[in-house]
Amino acid sequence: MATEVFKNGYQNVTNSASAIYTAPTDAGDIAIVLSLRISNVDGTNDDTIIAEVKDQGGSLDAKIAHVMTVPAKSSLELAGTSKLVLEAGDSIELTGGAASGDLEAFISVLEIQA
Repeated sequence: MATEVFKNGYQNVTNSASAIYTAPTDAGDIAIVLSLRISNVDGTNDDTIIAEVKDQGGSLDAKIAHVMTVPAKSSLELAGTSKLVLEAGDSIELTGGAASGDLEAFISVLEIQA
């Protein structure tokens, strides 16, 4: 019987690419991204975000957002009204435009473990 577990992740985003979440690695496991929110906590300066799904299974990586502007004092929901399905070992990697760490990321995921 499959096990379902809700997980959250947090990250300060800089201009150095870093994974905010990696799906469980056992064969048959999947993860459904319910929310991927990027907030710009800087009071003055806009920043940009690149979000990619890194495919562990050998397919090409996929951009969720490519140099998308996050205005100062605002948030973007990158999962939108759809959901993102990650297969075993896939990850989501974030890269900001600035080194400051003024972008904060939050991810909410439902893991389904076979």
